[in-house]
Amino acid sequence: MARTYDEGLVGRIEKGVRHIDVDGLDVELRPIPDDDREHVLDPRVLELTLKKLHGAVTVVAMDDVIAMRSRPNKETHPIDDGHVTETRQIMYLEGRGIPLHLFRPDGLEGLAPVFLFIHGGGFSSGIIAGYVNAMRYLAQECGAVVAYPEYRLAPECPFPAAVDDCVDTLRWLGAHAEELGLDMVRLGIGGDSAGGSLTNAVVQVLQAEIPAKLVVDIYPVLDCNPDTRLTGFSYDKYPVIDEQREAAKMRVDRIKDSKVEPLYTLNDVSKLSGPLISAAYASDDVLRGFPRFVMVDSEYDYLRIQDEAFAKRMSGLGVDVRCIRYAGCDHGWLESTGVMPQGEDLCRVIAQEMRAIEG
Repeated sequence: MARTYDEGLVGRIEKGVRHIDVDGLDVELRPIPDDDREHVLDPRVLELTLKKLHGAVTVVAMDDVIAMRSRPNKETHPIDDGHVTETRQIMYLEGRGIPLHLFRPDGLEGLAPVFLFIHGGGFSSGIIAGYVNAMRYLAQECGAVVAYPEYRLAPECPFPAAVDDCVDTLRWLGAHAEELGLDMVRLGIGGDSAGGSLTNAVVQVLQAEIPAKLVVDIYPVLDCNPDTRLTGFSYDKYPVIDEQREAAKMRVDRIKDSKVEPLYTLNDVSKLSGPLISAAYASDDVLRGFPRFVMVDSEYDYLRIQDEAFAKRMSGLGVDVRCIRYAGCDHGWLESTGVMPQGEDLCRVIAQEMRAIEG
């Protein structure tokens, strides 16, 4: 194990949990483990942000696909106990082959629960190297097989290619469940950022065919429509101490001004309000069909406003909702597993949810 932090910080996050009311929505606030002040950036986020502000770290525009794909991975370290086996194979789907990574804890007996994880990256980047440590630890803690597909990316393969790949991955897992030792009854689906959008698309398409018991949206994009995505936005909704104001604004603006979504539709903005891209546009009847729904967001992520509004809507529709906000964090910290204790904590939260699923 190679954490860059004291493992005790993860316990401090759990012990410091409190609940706040956000416009009638119960939000579980998970604290910065080593700074008790309100409305400050996590010290690890602040350190990296200051480096970017001062030019010590190059900031890459998210719509610069080549730069995004070739930039160094975020720092990440293994934190599992070394008893997780990773296998890689190609799923031969109609007209294409899609790599699939499976993470299985050693010693599982019988059919194993399944968690399908769909990575983020603005629909145009994201690779297993950035997530492998999180996936290994997640499989260990869940006592489940974690499946990670490398779906096709835009702009080479625009919408709906990624949706098709993720939908067909779940169908492929179902078709091969017996040989892979999978219990598809105990199924969870989740993803971060653009992976949250794809998670919601998979559930909309397949919930009647292959029902999931759990959905985990991790700082997902829910409204890509340029006419409505800023609805409710105000910097006043991201309070921060004065000396960190510039740094916090930079973290919010990083996603607010990303302009990456048109890559996904080859600049056909009319498609960005389709429910398979922007779940905020799904009908109430469709959303009522969602299972247990865990929304995870961050205090200084631009997407927090739309994420919590969506969680409130889902709760109002009768969906079983748990909404979690990580104080002091921005966007994309799951890729920093081993560096950000919040990543380890989130894996434990998902494991708690997965282990509660009844067969």
